[in-house]
Amino acid sequence: MLSASVLLTIAVSLLSVVSLLFLAQGARGTDWMTLWMDETWRDSLGITLYVVLASTCMSLLIGTWLARTVSFRQWPFVSRVLRLPMFVPHIAAAYLFLILFSGQSGGGWFDANEPHYVTVILTYVWKEVPFVFLMMGVTYEQVNQGYRDMARTLQLSPVQQFRHAELPFLIKPLLDTFWILTAFISFAYEVPSLLGVTYPKLLGVLAYDRLSTGLYLESSEPYAVALVWTVFVTGGVVVSYMATHRLRRRIERGVRR
Repeated sequence: MLSASVLLTIAVSLLSVVSLLFLAQGARGTDWMTLWMDETWRDSLGITLYVVLASTCMSLLIGTWLARTVSFRQWPFVSRVLRLPMFVPHIAAAYLFLILFSGQSGGGWFDANEPHYVTVILTYVWKEVPFVFLMMGVTYEQVNQGYRDMARTLQLSPVQQFRHAELPFLIKPLLDTFWILTAFISFAYEVPSLLGVTYPKLLGVLAYDRLSTGLYLESSEPYAVALVWTVFVTGGVVVSYMATHRLRRRIERGVRR
């Protein structure tokens, strides 16, 4: 009899296949060359990559540093406080940053709806850092402290201690978290719709607008873009899994060669 984890894995895999088939069906008849030559889609892809990479990388760095600090210093109260933004909906966080950075209350630093999407990035960082903190915090709780003690005994520098005693255990959850945030932010709607500009729009906003306004006869384009991006993220997940497979097996056995 199959275990619950195996059944869940099969169900998730089937759901992914069904999603790809649905997108492929919607993308039928797309003129791929015309789609690639469409300047609006290309500009949207560029700004989406910028926002995704900036938000994700900043969230990973800050969240991992906070998880490491809280784990080593044993600050349970700080750990609870850092998780509070997870309970705030993204649309509420977007309104909060809209109030903070619009008009005179913004302090003159930058305005909401500015072309560099700074407020959008800050909103995502504020929301996703607690998620990264939670993922990395669980990892640090499971790391054997004997590795760090051994690194200190060998008189390695702090950077070398992190590289040899911590980083191998963080690679897999960091990659998993990276692709989760990438998949979420790239096609999110609420935050960039409220805080973003009319041009260029993020992929999620542009796709929704072209599907909902009825002004575009070529309704297969948003499905085609979503299909390509989904295949890209799926491929990244598969490559990350294959690249870390041997390392994960060594960590599970408690051996590093």
